[in-house]
Amino acid sequence: MPSLGRFFAILSLLATCNFCLLMDPAHADSLTWRQSALTTPTGPVLVSSHRSCWTETSENSLDGIRRCIAEGIDIGEIDVRTTQDGALVLMHDQTVDRTTNGRGAVTELTLAQIQDLRLYTRGGRQGATLTSRRVPTLQQALAVARGRIVLNLDVKDADIGAMVAAILETDTARDVLLNINPGVDPQQVAWARSLGIAVQTLYFDEKTGASSRSAQLQVMARQEPTVLQLIFRDPSVVDAAGRALAGRPVRMLVNTMALDIDSGRPMDLAGPYLDTVAVDDPEQVWGQLIAQGVSIIQTDEPQRLLAWLRRRKLR
Repeated sequence: MPSLGRFFAILSLLATCNFCLLMDPAHADSLTWRQSALTTPTGPVLVSSHRSCWTETSENSLDGIRRCIAEGIDIGEIDVRTTQDGALVLMHDQTVDRTTNGRGAVTELTLAQIQDLRLYTRGGRQGATLTSRRVPTLQQALAVARGRIVLNLDVKDADIGAMVAAILETDTARDVLLNINPGVDPQQVAWARSLGIAVQTLYFDEKTGASSRSAQLQVMARQEPTVLQLIFRDPSVVDAAGRALAGRPVRMLVNTMALDIDSGRPMDLAGPYLDTVAVDDPEQVWGQLIAQGVSIIQTDEPQRLLAWLRRRKLR
């Protein structure tokens, strides 16, 4: 990981041409309501599409982001990795094998090699067909999203400094939610937040354990991230997190995706709160989460969720 000196050097180089854009009132007026809603915990429930509307397009694709925009989805989640030559690209897996017609680890391929590949429909594998779509860079994804949708940046293998540089380069500080993994230098997090970038931290209940749950949630609540993502098996975690966050300007996000796109195995991210159940009984899943204070739901059924929220007059 590069030194903090490099981070601030990147900031200095970009500040002259980009920071003024971040503060430009004309640009601020063009932003959709979703950017403001993200940082307003008492605002409407937001819909986040897992890997950006992949079921109708291709996983982690520009067409997926565009489809989410066309459908009125609030947030598109994408995964970011670093190529051999330091470029940031959208790819969930360590390798390109599943979603493209190529083979090899992202870290062992150059950007040019990766951009020569084509994406399969949906998540690849059985039944998928090869398309003309290419693997996007993070900058390309940000350019499509700017002012139209919030992108939830799941950092699989990327340096925070390089991520922030890409965000500043594309003038999208207000259009992203930067997913910060445990163990990242707190100074990097503070730097990102000082630039107006919304930050999401992750609580893994399995790693914490029931005996330390309350204390850990209190610690994370005091850090006041923009969003706290909860990953759990025990549904009582949601109530515990709600108590810890009471009165703080933090949104709670829960993933209701049921099955892994690649293997078809249970993802086991939110106990009983599953899309497969919500399709038939949304109140039992999405309704219960909202009643407990969850205000962002990440799902593989974004259109169904948004339609249900509208029927409930929650949107």
